[in-house]
Parts: sequence; C-alpha cells; structure tokens
Amino acid sequence: MNKAWREPAMKKQWPKVLRALRADLTQYTVYHRTNTVPLMRKLPPEEIEILSIDIEALHESVEQLTGIYGQLGRLAELPQVLERLRVNIDDPRWQRKLTYHQAIVAHLCNDAAGARRELAKLGPITAQEADLDALHLHIDINGDTIPLVDKLRLYDRVLELTTSRRDRIQYAAAKGVELTLAGDTAGATAICDEALNAAQESEKERPFGPDTQLWFCKLLEVAGISKRDQAHFVDAAKRLQALIALTDYWTPAGLGHANRCLGDVLRLAGQWEEGAAAYSAGYKIDGNPACRIFEASCLLMQHRANDALAIIESVDFETLEAPERADYAIAYAAIAIALRDGGRLDAAAAKLKAVSPIRQYFVHENVRYQLAIERARVAIAAGTSVPKSSRLLDWISSMSRWFMVQPNIAGLGINLNNIVDDAIAARRQKRSIDEKSNE
Repeated sequence: MNKAWREPAMKKQWPKVLRALRADLTQYTVYHRTNTVPLMRKLPPEEIEILSIDIEALHESVEQLTGIYGQLGRLAELPQVLERLRVNIDDPRWQRKLTYHQAIVAHLCNDAAGARRELAKLGPITAQEADLDALHLHIDINGDTIPLVDKLRLYDRVLELTTSRRDRIQYAAAKGVELTLAGDTAGATAICDEALNAAQESEKERPFGPDTQLWFCKLLEVAGISKRDQAHFVDAAKRLQALIALTDYWTPAGLGHANRCLGDVLRLAGQWEEGAAAYSAGYKIDGNPACRIFEASCLLMQHRANDALAIIESVDFETLEAPERADYAIAYAAIAIALRDGGRLDAAAAKLKAVSPIRQYFVHENVRYQLAIERARVAIAAGTSVPKSSRLLDWISSMSRWFMVQPNIAGLGINLNNIVDDAIAARRQKRSIDEKSNE
C-alpha cells in the first residue's frame, strides 16, 4: 500500500495518482473492518490501540487525497467525498478528523467563512486542545481575532505537542513577533535566542530540508528585528539565496514567497538595490502586489523617487488586502514627500485614514504616520522645506510586514501561504507620540 501512486506521480499522471490513492483508502478501510471492527464489538475504544492507528492512517490518506484533488483543480468535489467517508470508521475521533478536513477544503477554496463554520463544529479550541491539526488551523483562520494572551497559550500548546522541527521553529518565530508587537523586546529576544540555539544544534545533527530552512530564515529575521542584529539578516539572506537556487523544489507560489522573504531581510539590512531586485523577481514569478510596494520603497531609498512612483502606481489599490493597503499608503506618502507632490500626498493621507488596523499596535502607528504626513502637507502647501519624516522612512528600513503561519498539512504539496499575522515589527523600541513629535 501507499506505493502504487508514486510512479505516476513522478510522471505527473495525476488521474492515475487519484485512482491509486482511492484504491489505498478503500483497501485500508477493508482492513479496518475485517481486523479492527471485531475488536470494537468487545472492547472500549481507549483499549484498542489499532483503532487509533486506523484513524491516523486514514487521516493521512485523506490529506493525500486533498492534495491530488487540488492538483487536478477539483477541490469543489471533495466535500461530498468527505461526507461519504464518515461511515468508514465508527468513532467520534474520525468524525472530528473529517470535519477538520472539510474546514481545510473550504480554506483551500478561499472560503474563509465556510472554513470557520466547519471548524466551529469541533467546539471551542483552547490551550487544552490535543489535536495538533485543529490547533494549526484554528490559529491560521482565526488568528486575527484571538486575544494576545490566548494566542500565546495556543503557540505554547503547539510547541508542547509537536515533534516537528519546522513547527518548533515556526511557532517560536510567531511568539517572537507577538511579543515584539506587544513591546516586550526582552521577551521576544529570549524566545528567539532559545529557539535559535536549539535549531542550530539540531541542524548540526541533521541538515534542514527546504521547508524547515525557510522557516529558520523567518526566525532569523524575527531575531534580527527584536535584537537589532544585522548578522541575523545576513545569515538569513545567504540561506534564502541557496533556497531560491532550488528551482525544481518549489512551486511558483513557494518560489515567489522565498524571493519576498529575501527581499525582506535585504531591506531590513539596508541593502536597497539587492532588496529591490529580490522583490522584482518575486513579483515576476507570482504577481504578488506586496512585492511591488516594497520594491518601490527600496527604490525610494536609492533616491529614485520617480522610478518608485512608476512602480507603486502600477499596483491596483482597490484589489489589495487591508494590511497591503496600509503598506501602499505609507510608501505612497513617502514617495510623494520626496517629490513634493501635494496632490499625491493628499491621496496617500486619504488612503491611510481609510485603513482600519486590526491590532492596537497598528492603530498607534497609523496615528504617527498621519502626523508625519500632515506636517509634510503643511510644508508643501506653504512652499517651505519638508520636515524629515523619519517615521515613514523607519517603516521602509526597520519593519517586516508579513509573518505567516500555516496549517500542518505537510506531504500534500500544497503551500497555503495564508497570512494570519500582518505584523509590523519595529527594530527600535516603541516610543510615545510626544517623544516623536519633532520628526
């Protein structure tokens, strides 16, 4: 079992792969009914070890099935298939797994409301949750609405349950971002240092695979932000450049994301030309507009304001998600100030005011950006020198916009790349508006 699909998969004969996976799932169900079901008639479920094995085995089969349905562009058919599978095992744990898979399919189909609705059927997911998959998905689709204290507890629960190096690196980085945003730089540094030390020791024993390496680079980025340590950005850049060279490994989405990550660490390191090139490469691969926004920012820092303007005005603001709209408005304002363009600065101010940040941290940041913009608008209108708007330039040189946490569906070959944390993490400790009033 679990071998017949491999040869057609190597040849990308996806319909044959689907038939082989269905056959495996059917055969295992037969084994379950002939070997496990007789035991279920005699013993309570908790005493039947093979029952737990069956549930996990068929859970993995459904993960593989989801992957191939996605490869074939037939995910819309999968919910009915999953409902038919409910009779395969008569156990509440199996029903819970299938409900989780229904939520995953809705998630993959960009049906956020459907994913939340299915996940809600599992009941409240707290730091006592024992199902690691459910924890991953809950954090992914509900992360923006989970209070900070509860979110940190969920991260700790993942770290407690997981045996995956990738998970441990990923969620340590997530904790580092959350603590940085909360102003606990010392806490973020401690978390990152501990995770980095453990990961580096593990890497000596066994090299990271590409996925784990990508998350390690994100941990390096978060550590660099919290500690203001350029060496972490340099290390991450070298590793990312090596990952990008593995072109056969990545899907276009994965390769585009790797280039965006490279652009981020180069930008944080102040390497504007190289950062702009990485963002440009990422955009050419997957068309993500965030790349254009930050490419324009890097061009501005090279004193190429007109080139930056052309790049950013090629982005359709109305199609952007809320975090990207904030990025766009801030970059557009900085460019307009450099060009002393009052009309475009007015447009940038209006766009920024229209953004409603989810996190309180960004509410305060937006106020500071708006103050800097207003001072520049007054100076341009009066024909006087524009004050140095360092708050806007800090955004370009000192912040990382995206942090990603995704469900643990390893093995499917589907990279969700769902953003649950649009964290801007400042390298400098936060200062009050009054202390920044002279910028």
